[in-house]
Amino acid sequence: MVNSGGGDVRSVLNRAGIDVPCIEYKERLYVGAARNRGIDETQAPFVAFLASDCRARAGWVEKRLSRHHRGARAVSSAIVNSHPRNLVACAGYIGMFMRRLPGLPEHLAIRFGASFDRKLFEEFGQFNESIQTCEDTEFLKRLPHDLQPVWEPEVQTVHLNETRLTRLIADQFQRGVRYGQDMHRILGKTHLKIARDVLRQSRPARALARSGLRGRDLFFVMMSMPIFWITLGAKAGGVLFSRWTAK
Repeated sequence: MVNSGGGDVRSVLNRAGIDVPCIEYKERLYVGAARNRGIDETQAPFVAFLASDCRARAGWVEKRLSRHHRGARAVSSAIVNSHPRNLVACAGYIGMFMRRLPGLPEHLAIRFGASFDRKLFEEFGQFNESIQTCEDTEFLKRLPHDLQPVWEPEVQTVHLNETRLTRLIADQFQRGVRYGQDMHRILGKTHLKIARDVLRQSRPARALARSGLRGRDLFFVMMSMPIFWITLGAKAGGVLFSRWTAK
């Protein structure tokens, strides 16, 4: 467990009956830096990451290892909604993970939430430690096509989505600020182009939901679309705001 910025993670884990090595940093680390510290502290042949706002479903490790042992050097994962009957959570879920829905066919899915053969980090370097978000995007850009993660929807991560509208809007605005800053640095796009790309996500959302979800999960996501459009506006606003907050 890598923790930065304060708190006593070891005590929290002990109370939950979890005994794992803990690495504490008083200073705040971005995600890429936290991942790199974990990579350096383990000698395991395969490395995966689980953020503090995520939970691993049963089979998360075993199904990854199965694909790795069959030759995949990187294995991506699908995202599951923590509150599939809450419209606010559904709006956030489809907004952030429309291309990582568990029912998506391979050609529609993006390959994030990956585990890696650790030798990839020796060959292509570790994660960028200077960016707040998009560390996966930046790292995957360095990998050749044949080493990109394979899509494995049976590896499922539960994302803890916001359930209150005001908190979701604030979260999406903040994500937009970080996304705008980092995508401008990584891809060189203008902030206006990044914001437009965010707003264009409204077009494929319904089709991807129909392709990647079933039954009541699909019904509640479709009912959440008006909230989803609001969150896109909040994220695009954060992207535009990031133009004046870029360091």
